[in-house]
Amino acid sequence: MSESAEPATIDTVVTLFKGLADPTRLRMVAAMVERPRCGQDLAAEIGVTPATVSHHLKVLDRAGLLVETRQPPYVFYQVDLEALTRAMRAVTTPKRVRELASTSALDEDTRHVLRAFFDGPRLRQLPMQRKKKELVLEEVLRRIPRRKEYDEAELNRFIEVVFDDYCTVRREWIMGRYMTREHGVYKLAERGREVIDR
Repeated sequence: MSESAEPATIDTVVTLFKGLADPTRLRMVAAMVERPRCGQDLAAEIGVTPATVSHHLKVLDRAGLLVETRQPPYVFYQVDLEALTRAMRAVTTPKRVRELASTSALDEDTRHVLRAFFDGPRLRQLPMQRKKKELVLEEVLRRIPRRKEYDEAELNRFIEVVFDDYCTVRREWIMGRYMTREHGVYKLAERGREVIDR
């Protein structure tokens, strides 16, 4: 895949790193980085049985780390370095890890909406369509620090990190019953707590 391929999701990253979390598999990966290898080559080089190699190849394949080439009667395996690179890019900075984790429990349709309106950590604009707007407002809510209560100036600063128009976001949270406001103090309502606890 190319650099423009879909970014790694938390599920693919976890599966990939689980695939690498074994000394024998790491040795196999190191051998397959140089050139494609068949199962017999790997068994001889790593010093394990062909059955063991077969088991570990299945794990690596499920992790999306292998490219197969068939040359009957053999099948040759090589590491998919682009898959490995995508997973590594997903965890290169604290910001990327937070972004990856923040969408971990979201379905693919929701992720699609968020990708359309967010540019990394920043919200480009609020959607007009009500359902999409709710998804975006909920994501902004997940991105602010959780507090028992917020004074207005503090809440403005937290929202402004994500979106410049903090007045509109505050108003939408109140109208959508994500928050309550009393004497300039904002608190999460039940709906807002459910969003953050999801």
